[in-house]
Amino acid sequence: MGLYKYSTKSAEKTGRAQAHDLDASYKDLTQVCRAIKGLPVAKAYAKLEAAIKGEHAILYTKFNKGSGHRSELGGKKGRYPKKECKMVYATLKNAAANAVHVGLEENSLVVKHAAANKQNTFRRYRTFWVGSTTLGYGKHAMWADYVTAWMEIVVGGKAAPKAEKATGAKAETQAATAQKPKAAEAKKNEAKAEAKPAAPKDEGKKAPAKAEVKTPAKAEAPKA
Repeated sequence: MGLYKYSTKSAEKTGRAQAHDLDASYKDLTQVCRAIKGLPVAKAYAKLEAAIKGEHAILYTKFNKGSGHRSELGGKKGRYPKKECKMVYATLKNAAANAVHVGLEENSLVVKHAAANKQNTFRRYRTFWVGSTTLGYGKHAMWADYVTAWMEIVVGGKAAPKAEKATGAKAETQAATAQKPKAAEAKKNEAKAEAKPAAPKDEGKKAPAKAEVKTPAKAEAPKA
């Protein structure tokens, strides 16, 4: 169990891992976690390793002011946060090991959830003076707060593919095809009912009456 509660709950078997008090930029961690979310664990490893080596940038959808446009991202903004990628790699490896311990297959693991955020902010003053060309005068030149971060990663097995719901014209055609066999069966039943001959009704004829059986009369005894 981690220091903090996990922000997600799942009834399925999963492997979870947390990292706390990280000496890293929480802004960079959020973008790295977003980049691997939903990927198979093997592809997530490869993506992190490529960013650590400087071969493929991590796409930044936020906190990208002043970032360069990367050709491997199709001209979108991205960076190579090597320090944060190493931390995410280690946490992901821990989560995958926990999933294997629970009974899941390592080859079928997928990153279900990955998130990061700011944890603590410690007030810290500079021990040296900086000029206006660096930070400017005032509090910006005196304060340099120390900010820590935390992150959580959850991995699980691949979900079974769900049947897609048909919409629009597809739904109408499926409904029509489903109704066709029902209509054909109804017509067959009607045809069978018409083909059966009606039973003749002889209302004038009555059932023959039972013949009465006459018992012979007893002979009288002669008088003396």
